[in-house]
Amino acid sequence: MDGMDPVERRRVPRVAVDDGLECRLEVRSRIRLVDISLTGALLAGDAALPVGTRAQLRAGVGPAPFAPEVEVSRQADRQGRETNPALGAVFVGMDERSRRSLEDFLRKASE
Repeated sequence: MDGMDPVERRRVPRVAVDDGLECRLEVRSRIRLVDISLTGALLAGDAALPVGTRAQLRAGVGPAPFAPEVEVSRQADRQGRETNPALGAVFVGMDERSRRSLEDFLRKASE
């Protein structure tokens, strides 16, 4: 807007916010679990996330809920595979129920 429009369409006025105000925008995105271990996972999705990004992963790896907090640790090279970006992620937080679910899943998968 150039400030020259005499017709204001907003119902309530807006105010500028100081640069020091921090906020978050939580976004949901579908990703594919490529592989998983006790310490992390390789994820593929539509969007690349910067290294250091933290997120809540929700996956069905067993009968119990699995919802660890992950941190993107690297952009993975997936030459010869699908074109979706791959992200290496480490588990940085996990409740006991999620840990048991993951351990059960990994044990059954290795049998």
